[in-house]
Amino acid sequence: MLCVSCLAPTDSLYITYSNKHIQLTQCTKCHKPVDKYVERDNVILFIDLLLLKSGAYRHLVFNTLEINLNKYKEIDSQTNESGNGTIVTKLRQWWNKFDLLNRLWILLLTFEIYLKCATEESRYAHMWNRSTDNIHLDTVHMRSPQFQYIYFTIYSLLDIILFHHLIQYVVIHVYNWGHDVKYAKQVISYTILLSYGAKIFPVLMLIWPYDTIISMDIIKGVANLYIIESLRIVTNLSYSNIIKIFITLTIIRIVVVKLIMLLFLTKGNLPLAIAHLINTLWTSQTII
Repeated sequence: MLCVSCLAPTDSLYITYSNKHIQLTQCTKCHKPVDKYVERDNVILFIDLLLLKSGAYRHLVFNTLEINLNKYKEIDSQTNESGNGTIVTKLRQWWNKFDLLNRLWILLLTFEIYLKCATEESRYAHMWNRSTDNIHLDTVHMRSPQFQYIYFTIYSLLDIILFHHLIQYVVIHVYNWGHDVKYAKQVISYTILLSYGAKIFPVLMLIWPYDTIISMDIIKGVANLYIIESLRIVTNLSYSNIIKIFITLTIIRIVVVKLIMLLFLTKGNLPLAIAHLINTLWTSQTII
């Protein structure tokens, strides 16, 4: 556990007395309460997350996450020692241990797939009105609704999972962050998931639609800013390093995921897929 103000390590967040009254622990370094959000309402915490308050992010990704995961530490050690746990039992324990992260992943993927389908439908209609040809959009939207849903589901899964693991790897192994942080991988994962909360707002635009394509692009830009700022808050790396990581991995993600999906559409024809990839990147008319 860490102080949300100065990131100094601490043994406890508060002291509980016999009358169930709690007193927040004071940080020995900055002399502020280690984690003031222990006493804050969840509504206040949610608002502070949207406002990118550093204390709110650190409270969730460091302290709350560690407390939740530590509950299953003894169960994991008993299972490893006995070696008798079945695959189903181990999967159930893993799901329970990472229940919060798993639920956030499901929520994020659901929103991402729904928004992807909605925005690409609007983008295709916009291109059709302008009589603009795009082989990829034509190939996808001329197929059945079931095919479109499966396509955008696979696309969203590949896009999020690849980006997520690339950021984890680069921050932890390339920049050597998290060697003194408990559950470092889970901390990065939780940070990315929380920063994706900005993508919930486009749902309101689907209820009250106006210029969907431009609006979605603006929201994507805002979501990217959230990712950059949240990673800086949690890792304490410089803005230049975070921006460099984000831009590099975004380019890699776009190229890799689009190439895989083009191979899917062209039935494994690599030269044709590469030609379409170059064309779509050049014309900036892509299925993103």
